[in-house]
Amino acid sequence: MLNFASLALSAPALLMPPVSAECDVDLELQPPLRSLTPASGIKYGCAGGGPTVQHDRVLLDKFATEANIFVPEGALKWAFTEPQPGQFDFSEADSIADFAARHEMLIHGHTLVWYATIPEWVSQLTTAKDATAALERHITTEVQRYRGKIWAWDVVNEPIEPKDHLENGYRNSVWLRCLGINYVDLAFRLARAADPATPLSLNEYGIEYATAECQRKREATLGLLQKLRDLKTPIDCFGLQSHLQAENTFDHRGLTEFIRSVVKLGYRVMITELDVNDWKIPGTVEERDVTVARHAAEYLDIVFSVARPMSIATWGLSDRYTWMRMYFKRTDGSPLRPLPLDLNYRRKRMWSALAGAMAA
Repeated sequence: MLNFASLALSAPALLMPPVSAECDVDLELQPPLRSLTPASGIKYGCAGGGPTVQHDRVLLDKFATEANIFVPEGALKWAFTEPQPGQFDFSEADSIADFAARHEMLIHGHTLVWYATIPEWVSQLTTAKDATAALERHITTEVQRYRGKIWAWDVVNEPIEPKDHLENGYRNSVWLRCLGINYVDLAFRLARAADPATPLSLNEYGIEYATAECQRKREATLGLLQKLRDLKTPIDCFGLQSHLQAENTFDHRGLTEFIRSVVKLGYRVMITELDVNDWKIPGTVEERDVTVARHAAEYLDIVFSVARPMSIATWGLSDRYTWMRMYFKRTDGSPLRPLPLDLNYRRKRMWSALAGAMAA
């Protein structure tokens, strides 16, 4: 995902939504989501940029209030941490680690191996020897540096893409071209060697809805997870990214069976990047917020019907900062409202949906 710390609109006065029921002061009086963890066992996290790039102190204060997991949206990705071979830069990631420590937050390590947000030198790798050496150096250095500070690692992110038309639905990437699908197993073994204790996760998106595309994604993802289980790859968790589209219809049966199969293989589940896109939802702000909250609640009901996730993380906290603004525009020109807090950092109905799920 993009670094959305830079995507705030430049005229905050234009962002003020009309006063409506979604600004109900009662929500502001409720305890924060992180306070629900001791009773529920479920942690709440949100993604954002570190203090060195995110200068909105109000947002950072809200992070510390609401969340007990900080998810670096870009700070731990390869392009930022190793822009040149063997030359590491952890300045932004270190600022997140310091912030998290001050506010008794954990860090979700996102992400070690991805097809995107990689430096040019990585994209130009052509041999198995060079790709293996790059993975060994990068994963070992990064995981060891933050050992004891990371709640869980997204070791491999988005290895499946049926639209690439490759065998078993694998995504075409520099890693697949150099090493074949064995790169996934290698990455997890390197991460486990560097940190024997932290849960390791495979993270994927696009599996929720009643479409042929989502069905293919579920089948290919499950096939890879089965293969890795047969190899005894040290994977602990599966990350349901959960970038939802409010106009779509969930595949209740297909999604339930998929999660049940994941759990049967011995994997725990996490919700890692939840947001709800309302770009095609008509109506007033209040009506849209109701639709978004219901969609989120319906999804959480499906997941919880199979397994209680280890954590629920949203990809951002406030509508003021969302990656979706770069790619989705409403026809009425109004800002998207995909996250728990509105443009003015007020809790919305989606916040209530999260609180309800965590408290159930």
